[in-house]
Amino acid sequence: MNRQRFTLSALLLVVLAIYLFVTAPPPLDEADSGGRSVPIERALAIVAAENDIARTLYTQEIVGKGSRAGLSFSEEWRSDGVEAGPLPALFLREAAASLDRSPVPLGLFLGSDFPISPANRFSGVQSEKFETIKRTRQPEFFYAGDTELHTAMFPDFASAAPCVTCHNEHRESPKTDWVLNDVMGATTWSYPRASVPPEELLAIVAAVRNGFRDAYGAYVERARSFAGPPEIGEKWPEDGYYLPSVEVFLAEFARRSSSSTLDRLIEAAEGADD
Repeated sequence: MNRQRFTLSALLLVVLAIYLFVTAPPPLDEADSGGRSVPIERALAIVAAENDIARTLYTQEIVGKGSRAGLSFSEEWRSDGVEAGPLPALFLREAAASLDRSPVPLGLFLGSDFPISPANRFSGVQSEKFETIKRTRQPEFFYAGDTELHTAMFPDFASAAPCVTCHNEHRESPKTDWVLNDVMGATTWSYPRASVPPEELLAIVAAVRNGFRDAYGAYVERARSFAGPPEIGEKWPEDGYYLPSVEVFLAEFARRSSSSTLDRLIEAAEGADD
């Protein structure tokens, strides 16, 4: 490893260990880019990979195993008297709401051509791009003239049986014959700039991780108010009627994601244009 790569690796390790999950990203005008920039397509691919890991962790270890342990999950999870957690799509919606509150102008939207909620139906150029995604099962990167945003759409597969069952049996679902591995929708990320300095890329990743913290944290706080709350701490639903604390959940997410994310950040920073 050459000296420049070693220095960059050390810097990013410190940032990931101290900055991500610890503090909210600073205002972006505080960053000193030094004239280097990373294409936004690469930045959005990094956060999309993070999102895949977070959603898989939540879907499999919390929703899937939690349902078998006696926990409930519902689209009405925030309603009075409902003792349930958010479904995976609503976990993503909570993370998107956190992003909306952050100083980072990153948009996140889960859409489909057959959504349960009409508000999640694709329109315009996104609808056209989604037709391509269904055919190729590959992401699409483009500039959307209607929104004036650089956009990346990643296919959202029916990867778990509970997701398929939920959509097929939902009373308001416009499509009831989903099967495993169908392209059910697309996770869509947007950003107003075509490229970002490496420091801004770190702020983007930090904002996304804070979104996961807020999304899972909202569920944990809701669970504490249940008449029969699960024990919250070190244990996971695979052990019984338990939920990991926010810190334990995030630690497992970091274990699964940080090594690959670090590699991608280093590659992005090394490939940044001067």
